[in-house]
Amino acid sequence: MKLARSGELKEHVRFAADPENQTAGDRLTLTLQDVYQIVGEAQIGRFPDTVEEARRIKRPAKKNVGVSFGSWDLVQGAYWVTYNEMVQIPEGAVLYLENHPSLARNGVYQATRIVTSWKDASGTLLMVGAKGVRFFEGSPISTCLMIRL
Repeated sequence: MKLARSGELKEHVRFAADPENQTAGDRLTLTLQDVYQIVGEAQIGRFPDTVEEARRIKRPAKKNVGVSFGSWDLVQGAYWVTYNEMVQIPEGAVLYLENHPSLARNGVYQATRIVTSWKDASGTLLMVGAKGVRFFEGSPISTCLMIRL
């Protein structure tokens, strides 16, 4: 296994606002584009033919206006967030995504994931703690490493 270095990461990331800083230290920082609150009950059936298996209802969370960057005041709960960036994952490589350090310090958690295709990583599920959090557009959400197998 071999880690992709900052220079190589820059070649694979698209739509990064600041490629130099977002790929510093051989890690890529992914930033917030949009937020959706997950509401309602999931219905997961016992059998593969269950009609409403894994049904989730999503609706956009409220977005603050009147500031130079939009923001979301998120209360405790589950949210699906999307990234501004897109990463081309080359054949024979995986992307290891984890919580950005600033999230954990503020009571926000996402699961660590290893993906081989960007369609499996274009967003992430965030769990917001009891105190809530305010996110601004472009806030760092995830950090990732590209690993060549």
